[in-house]
Amino acid sequence: MQSTGARIALAVGAAIVLIVVLVLVVRGCQRSQLEGSYSSYMGDVTTIVTASGKESDALQEVLQNKNGAKAPELQVQVREIANQAQGLVGQAEALSPPDSLSAPNQSLITALQYRVTGLKALADALPSVVESQNRAYASATLASAMQRFLASDVIYQDSFVGPSKRALADADITGVQVPDRQFFLSGVRADQASPTGAGQLIPALQRTGTADGTGTSTTGGLHGTGIASVQALPEGVELQAGTSTEIQASDKLEWQVTVENAGDFAESNVIVRATFASDASPKDAQTVEKEITSIQSGEQQSVTLPGPKSPTFGEASTLKVEVVPVPGEEKTDNNRAEYPVKIVF
Repeated sequence: MQSTGARIALAVGAAIVLIVVLVLVVRGCQRSQLEGSYSSYMGDVTTIVTASGKESDALQEVLQNKNGAKAPELQVQVREIANQAQGLVGQAEALSPPDSLSAPNQSLITALQYRVTGLKALADALPSVVESQNRAYASATLASAMQRFLASDVIYQDSFVGPSKRALADADITGVQVPDRQFFLSGVRADQASPTGAGQLIPALQRTGTADGTGTSTTGGLHGTGIASVQALPEGVELQAGTSTEIQASDKLEWQVTVENAGDFAESNVIVRATFASDASPKDAQTVEKEITSIQSGEQQSVTLPGPKSPTFGEASTLKVEVVPVPGEEKTDNNRAEYPVKIVF
């Protein structure tokens, strides 16, 4: 028979084992809860910033003003987006972040609030931008509002994304992604915060739903513009939609787009846009625009747009060309085309 001392020793050992197991279970539960809190929080943030990105896309649609809306209509549309953006601020304020993410969450709120401020400033500025005959003033006024969006992106990247990633690393949290590419003015849109980039938006904003820009609408005919041809200069190589074309590398590379007015009316402020991107890196697209001041019915006009900066030679790429539809234009299937190209030595 075991002695009393032996039985006590066994009991103590069992108790110690039980305590160790309980400690491990508790720590495991705490760890699981910690990881869950980070995962849940970042999931909510992703939902919010994705919605904010969609608001940015909606704003770009308004700024293109394809239907020739007047300033009051544009104001209503931008203010509606601002109201939606304010709702996202409220959602961010209602989040319950882990303690280590409290400061980054406050930065997220600040970034979102900057977007609201920018949208409201843009709405307030639109009448003066649309009605101004001073292109420099209109561009500077528009850029001033757009700079709030750029500021929000900097705050988001530097004060939310960076600190959040460090907090996750410090807590040894893996498998939880910080949404780090959700910007309001991403890619080429960032240039809209400069007077030069903002100036490219002015012609579309100053459309007033008329064909001749005189303030009187025209009826009884069709509005229609389209792409007649696209060439790569200086060689003059004609590009074919859907057919890959090799283009000789040159520091003088330009795109010559010929636009045809196939409608019944003269058109004004026609915007021609070219976007070049490597098929492997579509997010690094480069977009340029030119404006045709006026083009008569049946007339063709050509504009030249600068070629890409620092393209990857020998890599499959795509040139997208668009003639932005004029007010009243219904048939737009010939306004856009994609040209597979490869720039070679």
